[in-house]
Amino acid sequence: MPSPSAHRAAPRSHLPHYLALLYGLAIVYASLQPFAQWMAPTPGTPFFLAAAWSPRWTRFDLIVNVLAYAPLGFFVALMPRRHPALARLAAAVAAGAALSFALETAQMYLPSRDASVGDLLANVAGALGGGMIGLALARSKRAARLAVDFRHHWFLPGKVGDLGLALLVIWLAVQVNPGIPLFATTFEPDIQLDPALATLPPSPSDDLAAILVVAATSAFHLLGVGLFLALLLRQRRYVGGAVLVLIGAAVLVKGIAAAVLLKPAAWSHWLSPGVPDGVAVGALLLLVAIWLPRPVQVALAAIALLASVLAPLFTPDVLFADAPLSGFNWSYGQLLNFNGLTHAVLLMWPVAASACLFALAGRPDWGEPG
Repeated sequence: MPSPSAHRAAPRSHLPHYLALLYGLAIVYASLQPFAQWMAPTPGTPFFLAAAWSPRWTRFDLIVNVLAYAPLGFFVALMPRRHPALARLAAAVAAGAALSFALETAQMYLPSRDASVGDLLANVAGALGGGMIGLALARSKRAARLAVDFRHHWFLPGKVGDLGLALLVIWLAVQVNPGIPLFATTFEPDIQLDPALATLPPSPSDDLAAILVVAATSAFHLLGVGLFLALLLRQRRYVGGAVLVLIGAAVLVKGIAAAVLLKPAAWSHWLSPGVPDGVAVGALLLLVAIWLPRPVQVALAAIALLASVLAPLFTPDVLFADAPLSGFNWSYGQLLNFNGLTHAVLLMWPVAASACLFALAGRPDWGEPG
């Protein structure tokens, strides 16, 4: 463990900045998708702040709106390292309020969305709550020291290393959607439950071609993500344990989400055919790939990640499957946004991760112990 002097000399981390940026982009996407059918409000429509407010929330909507902005407030509160506590909290609230105000204003031009003062207040409350948690963490010298020591002891330093860690956090977060097969980028086709029998009909994805594509997608994605993590570590001897921790965390997140979010009749079927085989093949390939030279690992990781996006093109029925709805024990309105966001992130993630890897490859003494 680094000494206190090493902690004081540790370079400033931009990890909170990248996480705040990426999470902010995710909020924008979820709030405005599908980015179509824009229409000016009818003449005489008051601005949403001036409109008569009649709360039409459900408790679920209120919780979602608060929780959606809490991580943004948390990340923003960690950004100004040497600023007073009040300034940190004000920055978190201001960021949440500004983003929510802009998106609520934009939603006035989307007939499918409803701009609401209530949503704005809930979002600000979420940013405030997240900012208070971030402030408490930042003011705890022990917690701050442990976080900084962990970051700089295990992972590559610098802005590119921070960006890589932020991408890993985002990747792990979107694994919470059980409608997307494990380590894949394609939806499991919509599940139609028979309320009388409480069973599932045969899935259209059970044909051999679809199974092979799902297996290949999972294998490519696991190989690419595993190599991406391996290339961010300072020393190779930590690779095996770190990959196992990441994959185990992803499996745990996905399993818990499936148990909580899916209806009982759908829970045992959330893991589509081909996924276990693909994960097993990807794990075997990863065991060999982590011992290859680093330039080869970069190329192999980029190829595997991009292949995980391109493989489903061979079976359009799988690639363009409907977002699962009926299998979820959840409000469908919020679920559409959730499904669209997680699917979009997993489609764009391999491109962003590949660009980050090639940026790392240009660094001298990359990956060597410092």
